[in-house]
Amino acid sequence: MIELLYEDDALVFVNKPAGLIVQRAYDAEEPVLLEMMMERCGPLFLMQRLDRGTSGVMFFSKRSDINARLTRQFETKRIRKRYLALCEGRLAQRQTIDAPLARIGAIKFAVRDEGKRAVTHVDPIEARLNGSLLDVLLETGRTHQIRVHLASIGHPLAGDWLYGERNAARPMLHAAELVMTHPMSNQPLRVVAPPPDDFMDEARRRGLETGRSDLVSPHLNY
Repeated sequence: MIELLYEDDALVFVNKPAGLIVQRAYDAEEPVLLEMMMERCGPLFLMQRLDRGTSGVMFFSKRSDINARLTRQFETKRIRKRYLALCEGRLAQRQTIDAPLARIGAIKFAVRDEGKRAVTHVDPIEARLNGSLLDVLLETGRTHQIRVHLASIGHPLAGDWLYGERNAARPMLHAAELVMTHPMSNQPLRVVAPPPDDFMDEARRRGLETGRSDLVSPHLNY
């Protein structure tokens, strides 16, 4: 059962589990989040995506007449997406990674001068030699953005087989928070999802602090 985080007449927010694909791109007999949610809630419009291995907050629209307003919020960067990440090595300095991304293969991306602008703000929560717990805020929303940016500075996500090493159950990335303006009421809407057990277990395995009650409270202020 998919956990519902928020639902009203216009929007549905869910806590996506890691390992579940969002939208069917080929004929494969495996569960698909969009199809599962449509069986549960009726017709839905997919407004964002998360990689198969990423857990956390994502949302759907119930009404076609609000989709343009939601798209405009994405385009004008008025939807804030915040993540928790476990990366390799000691990353102790708060920084902004401003590096363009381009596709370099069927499923892979890299920092390239000719790529599209991509900006990631990184705020370490705790840093140790065998791994760091990061608070990450996206300014842009490119495919694999956090994964590629962290790898480009020598700190790939734990478990990221594509850009690092397969040394954890999955790429340790969790979409912890999404903040937007509700398209009907024009009021602020903030939806959060605590990190799942596998994320916390991997943090503990690396000796990182996991008892903080504020892991899903805002840290970054840009």
